[in-house]
Amino acid sequence: MRIVFAVIFTLIGLSLLAPLAVSTTAVAQESCRCKGCGCKGGPGWRGPEGTCVSKAKLAAICGSPPGAPCVKETATRVCYGSQSALNAAPTPAEAN
Repeated sequence: MRIVFAVIFTLIGLSLLAPLAVSTTAVAQESCRCKGCGCKGGPGWRGPEGTCVSKAKLAAICGSPPGAPCVKETATRVCYGSQSALNAAPTPAEAN
């Protein structure tokens, strides 16, 4: 009988920890900072009006290949803590 109660209390305890894991992930993602064109996955070009150019409008606004009226930024996303390890670029040895 004691074993049954021990198992029940253990399962209840583990079920209470699950929401904490979700909330810590949300906090870790908030520690990332994205500033500049290209850090959210866009092409990384700033148009003549001063706004980031989407992939769909890149050829129409910046030309093909992109150039003269636009400025290449290719900003990177900056993260702190565990998110920085997830977003790190692979080293040349890992890429092979």
